[in-house]
Amino acid sequence: MNREAVMWGYRLFLDREPEGESVILEKMTGPKNSKELRRDFMQSDEFRVNNPHYSSTTLSGHEPRMKIEEISSEAELQVLFEHIQDSWQYLGKTEPYWSVLAAEKFLQANIQSAATIAEFYETGKHDVNRILKTLERNQIDHTLFKSCLEYGCGLGRVTRWLAEIFDVVYGYDISQEHLKIAKEYINSKYSNILLSQLKKVKDIENLPKVDFIYSVIVLQHNPPPIIRFIIQQFIQALNPKGVALFQVPTYRLGYEFSQQKYLSREAKRREMEMHLLPQHQVFEAIGQEGGRLLEVIEDALTGSRYKEMSNTFLVQKE
Repeated sequence: MNREAVMWGYRLFLDREPEGESVILEKMTGPKNSKELRRDFMQSDEFRVNNPHYSSTTLSGHEPRMKIEEISSEAELQVLFEHIQDSWQYLGKTEPYWSVLAAEKFLQANIQSAATIAEFYETGKHDVNRILKTLERNQIDHTLFKSCLEYGCGLGRVTRWLAEIFDVVYGYDISQEHLKIAKEYINSKYSNILLSQLKKVKDIENLPKVDFIYSVIVLQHNPPPIIRFIIQQFIQALNPKGVALFQVPTYRLGYEFSQQKYLSREAKRREMEMHLLPQHQVFEAIGQEGGRLLEVIEDALTGSRYKEMSNTFLVQKE
């Protein structure tokens, strides 16, 4: 976003000038277009306090059930996993930074200097601040946690900040192409980060035992059966009293999933897919593995789309 758009955003939505240069730069590097900038302003506490009658409720409660085929066999899950892995390997070769943060400035054609890459990694600090605020809000002392696992670490954008909080951070991703860049960036700076590729769905069953698991804007790129399987493995990988913080879209009007239709249509394209898992299936997956739900928030991390909802879940291992 350009400076003028940000300035007018403050004037139109908050009826004031921005408080300083730092907040202008933050808005310029965050939203990728005017729609996302507008969403950021309208979802801010300041806007909602000043406009108490404004409602951004996503769902009304009258929405129909989604038709989602449930799959649990390892062979069928592996077929889905291989397709997603192929897509992300391709994105890692063609648009590694944009595929992590879909802003025009991070397209390969627009990355002109090391400063742009530094700006990319700086955005991960905001994500970690959100983690700490969420844990604090739920009276969880993060200083008691020594080990962390980030699922879908990509280029290490958030991983490098997690390494400043935890003694050891395990970064996992399905794309070797993304991990190559992450290793180049991380290996010379952090000795407490261990990066690994998940080569097959069976590997997810062998995640190390840790105190904290983090995965945001990652699970949504997997078909529903894979999302559910991953969530179950998250809970299994937690140490007793360990905590997982993960995000996944949970409703979209008109969404459905059939493995046969998916493999014959969507799976033939190498692109960034957006999937979901209904809340009741998320709750079931958590409960089946001995997890206790601490908090569910509507996060808008997939944007403010009509009749679509994304949630962030905070779960503790019993």
